[in-house]
Parts: sequence; structure tokens; C-alpha cells
Amino acid sequence: MSDEDRHDKCRWQKQLRAVFRSAFRIPHSAVVTLAALLVLSEVIYISLLRLDAINGVRPVLTFLAMMGALFAFYGMAVWLIGRLGQRERGALLVIAAGAVLFRLTLLPAGLPHDASWNEIRAGLRADVRGEAVAYERFLLFDNDIWRYLWDGHVWAHNVNPYAHAPLDSELDELTDNEGAVWGDVRDNVNYGATPTIYPPLAQMLFRFSHWLAPGSVFVLKTLLAGCDLLAALFIGLALKTLRRPVALVILYAWNPLVVKVYAGSGHADALLVAAVAATVYFIVRGSRRAAAASFGLAVLAKLSPLVLLPFVVRRTGLRGAVLIFAVLLVGYLPFLDAGGTLFTGFLIYAREWTFNAGPYALFRWVAAMFSSEPFFVARAMCGVIVLSLLCWLAWRDDGKTKSFARYGATALGALIVFSPAVMPWYVTWTLPLALVADCRAWFYFSALICLAFLVMIDGVELGPLARWVEYVALALVWWWGARRAQSSPTLYEVSSTHAAPCCVPQAYGTVCRN
Repeated sequence: MSDEDRHDKCRWQKQLRAVFRSAFRIPHSAVVTLAALLVLSEVIYISLLRLDAINGVRPVLTFLAMMGALFAFYGMAVWLIGRLGQRERGALLVIAAGAVLFRLTLLPAGLPHDASWNEIRAGLRADVRGEAVAYERFLLFDNDIWRYLWDGHVWAHNVNPYAHAPLDSELDELTDNEGAVWGDVRDNVNYGATPTIYPPLAQMLFRFSHWLAPGSVFVLKTLLAGCDLLAALFIGLALKTLRRPVALVILYAWNPLVVKVYAGSGHADALLVAAVAATVYFIVRGSRRAAAASFGLAVLAKLSPLVLLPFVVRRTGLRGAVLIFAVLLVGYLPFLDAGGTLFTGFLIYAREWTFNAGPYALFRWVAAMFSSEPFFVARAMCGVIVLSLLCWLAWRDDGKTKSFARYGATALGALIVFSPAVMPWYVTWTLPLALVADCRAWFYFSALICLAFLVMIDGVELGPLARWVEYVALALVWWWGARRAQSSPTLYEVSSTHAAPCCVPQAYGTVCRN
């Protein structure tokens, strides 16, 4: 081969590499590294299927070790994406593949851990056909899905789920005459003496799942995982509208807690997260009616987004407020015959349930020194703090579409932190808002709150040590964000007098700030 031929060949190879890199807009090595992290994460997700998720020190610590490894790979992937800037097209393909693959992998979670692949297929077939309850009671340490199945079954038989608790004797015929499956489902329902707390949109999803495949855990988990992926899609669209790197959606799409609680355990909060993500997207896009309708659906999925009402109405106007009310009214119409029991389950939850509390537990401890009703005093103190913060945020709200996520993340995050019951999946409510606002503290907290699963060792909450780690670490992350903003005047812009306390606008996005 002549020197001229070698020169032409090298030039051709360089042009080919240039075309390849231009097509993907990121270095080939970055795509390979991201794909490797996908494979490593997938190996752990497959291992979760083989975890005997029962009470005990070894199963729980093994689970936490797996989640820790997943968060480590997740952190590496996020760091890698953060170095890509706008060169992200190839990365998006890997991110989308991982998001779908991880969720598909965990859909069978809850089937017997020692089952062969043939037995898993047979179990899924029996589950979808309604022939047997193939899943164990706890799906990676959570069992709320049985309530969802029962509510859908009850409503399918024209019984209002808000009017009757699962253990009411009036509902015996719904198990005696409907096959053995529903007896098992009813026995697996947690807090069976309490009427449902789940709002109408969640009930509609449960009813739809029942219509597709009565009693099927797999089908309902698939629907919830679909809502979860829909949330990721709306987040990506919001980032694109704001002209920010869409690949940052990996913060949500690959978040191990999100994958675990929705695809793995099947929590209905996926419906709420999808509606909140849609609300954020339509607000930054300037679609007032769609934003108002999406927010109404979010409240129909869970009542907690009501704290976002003043910020949504500020951006959608009076007509938006009317539309929100209309959506809520239409949603509750089929259940109004429950009368005074419509919110019985929710009121019991708000009055009595406590778990993994942070500031609330501290206030309760202090109140016990001078009050005979420390639980009431602590709830009142937390309520006053959250309400005062909401009023302050509403007063400072500038009404701009781009600032909605900042105010929303602060408001919804405060509701969670000051609540008496802080379930791990509650943190996922804030993630669409926090991602768009670039408030990374909530993503750190999504890892820290996994310590709450230590309760599954013996069914009793451990001492305050785990909660100190969770909430003190969250406070430190907030403090670190504030210091970072203050110590980098050349990188971050000075905040305006009306900036939300969660994040400070900057040239390259936002940064968390107290």
C-alpha cells in the first residue's frame, strides 16, 4: 500500500469517526460507559428478584446494600451526563433503554424468590388469568397493592370503597361468591378495618386494572410503571422547553427508589407523579388550561398536591381555578353517595399514622415534657409551620412560569419533611419539580430515606439514629448548596428579592439554597 493510499485510508477513517460522533453528539467512550452502568444496574435489579424479602436482619441489610450499589451506579451515570452538556442524543437512547428495562425487570418482584424461570412464567400466567394469587404478600417489603386490587374489585360490584372497610361483614359475599383469589387478596389488605384513603383518580385506575385482569398484581404494576414512565416523558419535555439538557431526565428515570417503589412494589403514587410532571410541563410551556386540568388530576390522585394550589392558580388565572374545581367535582361525583364517610380513611390517616418522622418526632419529644397530648401538639406545630411557609412563599411568588418548579418543590418538600408519616415513596412526589428546578437535595434524600426500610427487620421502628442520619444529612445537603451558591459569585447569579428559598436562578440552571 502506497503512502498516498494510507493517507486516504486514514482520512476516510477520521471522517467516519467524525460522522459517528456527530450523529450521537457525545464521545463513543461515554456511550459505552453509560451502557456499562446500565448493565451493572440491571444485574442488581435481577438479583432483587432473587431476594427473599422477609423480616430479618440479613434480608433487610442485603436489600439496603443492593440499593446502595444501585445508587452508586446511578450517581456515576448522573455525573457522566453532567459532563456531556448539550451532546446528549446517544445518551438519551441508553437512558430510555435503561428506564424501560429496569422497570420490566422488577414487574415480577414479589413472586417466590426461589422460583425457576418456568415457575415465574406459570405464576404470571395464573396471576393475569385470575386463577391464583401468585405474588407473596410483601413485594420488596411493601404491600399496599392489595388494597388497590380490593378497591377495584369492590367498585366493580357497584359498592362504594369509601363507604365500607375491607373487613366489613357486608362485603363477605364479594369473597365467598367470587372465588378463592379474592379471599386471599382481602386477607393481604393492610389496615383492613379502615376505609380507603385513595382519591377518585386512583380508584379509576384500580377499576380499569380490574376490568383488564381482575385480581392481577402484574397488570396493575404494569399500569403504574407506565404512569412512572409517562412522568419521565413529561419531565424530559419540560427540560426541552426550558432549553436544558434533556439527558438530565436520568435523575428521575434511573432513580433506584423510583424504580423500586413503582415497578417493584406497585405504589399508586406513580399516578400522582405523572400528573405533577404534566402540570410542570404545561406551565413552563404556557398552556394554562392543560396545566389546570393536570393539576386537578394530580389532586384526584393524591390530596398532597393541594399545597401547590396558590402557585398553580397564580399562573393559570381565575379560569384555571374554575377548571381545577370542575375536574375535582367530576372526579368525586361517582363517590358522593358515601356521604360523611368519604374522607373517613384520610382523616384516620392524618390523625393517627406516624412513621419515619423527622421534625414531627422532635416536636413530639419536646411536647411530651409539658403536655399530656404530645401527638396533638406536635401535629399542630408542624401544621402551623407548613401553613406559614406556604403563606410566605405565596407572598413572594413572582408568578413566572419558570419559577413554578422552585416554589412547588419547596412547598411540597416541606409538607413531606414536616409530616408525621414520611414513607420512602413520598419523596418521589417532589422529584419532577426538583429536577426541573435543579434542587438536587431531594435526590440525595431519595437515597437516604431508604434507611426507613430498617423497620422491616422486626416490624418496629428503630431508634432515632436512622432518622438523624436521614434528616441531618438532608439539612447538610441544603447547607452545602447554599454555600456553593454564595462562594461562586462568578458562576451563579445573585438571587432576586422574590426568589424561592429552594433554588437560586443561575446561568447554568439553578442551585439549591436555604
